[in-house]
Amino acid sequence: MIHKKIATRIMLALSLGVVWNAAGATDSESTDDHTVIITEHDYWDGRIDGPYENGSTVIIKGGKGDEVQGGYDTHGYSANDNTVIIDGKDSHYATITGGRSISQEAYRNVVDFKSGNVIDEIIGGEGSHYGNENKVIIREDGKTGYGIAVFGGDSRIHSDKNEVIIHGNQIYDDIVGGSVEVWDDTYVPQTSAINNTVSINGPITVNGDIMGGIIMNDRSGKIFKDIPFERLKQGNTLNINTFGVTAGNIYNFENIDFNLPKQLEDKAMLTLTKNEATDLTGSKIVAHVAGDTNVTGPTKIVLLDKKQGELIMKDATTRNQLTVTQGVSRVKSLKMQTEDNDIVLYINGKLATDTTEPATKPDEMTKPDTPTTDTNEPATKPDETAKPDKSTTDTNEPATNSEETTKPDTPSNNTDSVFHHGDPLMEQTKSLVETAVAMASFTNKGADSVAETMASSVKAAIAKNNGNDSPFFNSTMFALKYETGSHIKTYGSTTQIGFGMQREKANGTVTLAPFMEYGVGKYSSLVDSGVRGDGDIHNFGGGMLVRYDTNTGAYYEGALRVGRISGDYRGVFTVGGPQAVSFDSDATYVTAHAGVGYVKPLSDTTTLDTYGTYFYSHTGGDTVRLSTGETYDFDAVDSHRLRVGTRYTKDFSNHHAVYAGLGVEHEFDGEAIAYYDGASTPSPRLKGTSGLIELGWSHNVGKARSTYQQIGVTGWFGRERGITAHANFGWVF
Repeated sequence: MIHKKIATRIMLALSLGVVWNAAGATDSESTDDHTVIITEHDYWDGRIDGPYENGSTVIIKGGKGDEVQGGYDTHGYSANDNTVIIDGKDSHYATITGGRSISQEAYRNVVDFKSGNVIDEIIGGEGSHYGNENKVIIREDGKTGYGIAVFGGDSRIHSDKNEVIIHGNQIYDDIVGGSVEVWDDTYVPQTSAINNTVSINGPITVNGDIMGGIIMNDRSGKIFKDIPFERLKQGNTLNINTFGVTAGNIYNFENIDFNLPKQLEDKAMLTLTKNEATDLTGSKIVAHVAGDTNVTGPTKIVLLDKKQGELIMKDATTRNQLTVTQGVSRVKSLKMQTEDNDIVLYINGKLATDTTEPATKPDEMTKPDTPTTDTNEPATKPDETAKPDKSTTDTNEPATNSEETTKPDTPSNNTDSVFHHGDPLMEQTKSLVETAVAMASFTNKGADSVAETMASSVKAAIAKNNGNDSPFFNSTMFALKYETGSHIKTYGSTTQIGFGMQREKANGTVTLAPFMEYGVGKYSSLVDSGVRGDGDIHNFGGGMLVRYDTNTGAYYEGALRVGRISGDYRGVFTVGGPQAVSFDSDATYVTAHAGVGYVKPLSDTTTLDTYGTYFYSHTGGDTVRLSTGETYDFDAVDSHRLRVGTRYTKDFSNHHAVYAGLGVEHEFDGEAIAYYDGASTPSPRLKGTSGLIELGWSHNVGKARSTYQQIGVTGWFGRERGITAHANFGWVF
């Protein structure tokens, strides 16, 4: 690394473009052509820029300064893929920008504020035409002082797909996903600020507003409000992941997700303080309850606390519906419930599904018949909604009466609970148990590898060693697709290494082959609900193969395998808003097969092997904990398969042979199922019929080099579709 002092500042500026117009001492390090590390700066009215417009990284570990930009272009080029990392607790800077282009786009720039002080503004990426796909991360130790503004992306035309992630307990002025600042109002019809995401993970205070997008005139300061949904609100998402977030107001979010922490608190998740309207028309509000949230009694959750000003929800979708999910397992659509201009959710208490609930208070025109049908409906009297004594006059409203929420005579299947023990699980939970099916199919492929080719490999190696014990190697690779009601794709290999032994008997020959095995692979699943799951699988175990060949051509074969198999799952569930979920699973597996066949000579060089084999496998169950909190009990998966077929073999010399075969296999079971809180998932299964076509070649070399090789490929069609390829080796010392 090269250390720069004040005497070399001009050279540094010219060669790397790191420091411009700086005053005071300078220390920096250059780790490569694209990365600079600022360890000490003490200047104002200056700027620190990355060495290139694209792909630069600036790491701030200390010092004080005015402006830092990861990449900066003034020559008509873009400023993409730049990064600024602020990671010095004593650093003190005014404005941070990930990447800036004054005439082109700024894409995929990142500001990662780990520690230190920023007092004015943070912008992920700032471009003239586009400020898209940029990210700002402010972590717990990043100090923002008072009045800092945060922008995921900023441009003159489009600011889309930007992300702001904020942790910790800090104070902000405004937080904006995507900002568009036009010079002239005539450009407004070309603009957009959509598909931006703002995620709040800690209790923060925003003196101004939280906005998914904003379009304004840079010169006059005019904010344009009558922008079509598809150019200002569409796809913008606000994630509130903690209690105690306070802001002046929120604007232009299509999706508002309240992700309740496992530990519930007696405070609002989001509090809005400005005395102005909050318009949630067109917004979809979702509350995510963690799968392991333990609520023992009636609990009221204030999702949004509107301190003053009107709460507007004009369209029927938002006024009457609140989507609530329990982890990724259950979902309910409830009537939106408001109390005193707050949006609330009751768990084990009064639900918003009660038609007596004053959810229609902000806008009564969508429910004109309510006043005539229920004289106890307080929502029809806006001037009384703030009077606490009104709730006690309506016996249909226990949620507002603290003395009634703990009544011991509440039935165990309390209909006021959001979710009940035994409630049905979502269809998308089928994706979770596809992992068990994939593990079972992987177990079966190991059994197939033993049954299809191991015996011939062992026998050839032993024959070359005059009947003495010989080591062998057996490996199968596969790429298969299974129809399970949805479908699963598996890719992988399984390998067995062992020793073959042969004993002559009066009526035939007994072959024994103890072995160890290891398998590794991947799988992907896609269920009808559109959820895709991916994961890795590996297994380790051992077993024994036994075969008896009679002198008449008949033979009998069997094998036993025992081991451990592990699999994991990664997916994103879509119902109720995207939620990532993952888990790990381990189980014991046991497989056995028993077969009978007859080898009929057709000529001196050809034979026909007709066989039938029964396969059984047991992949044990497991209790797994999802990343979303739920604990699932997976049942074991039992597979019963019957295969019949024939194989034709042709010897071309003492050392070479080819074979071809046909077969059909039927799976009788292979069902997977899991249970959560008294309910079961949908059940994928391997049951069905498949056909196979196989081709292969084997090679026996002379005793001077006593080895045996066989390679082959099998094509599958029907329930199981795809290709398996195997390679087998035997040798003697």
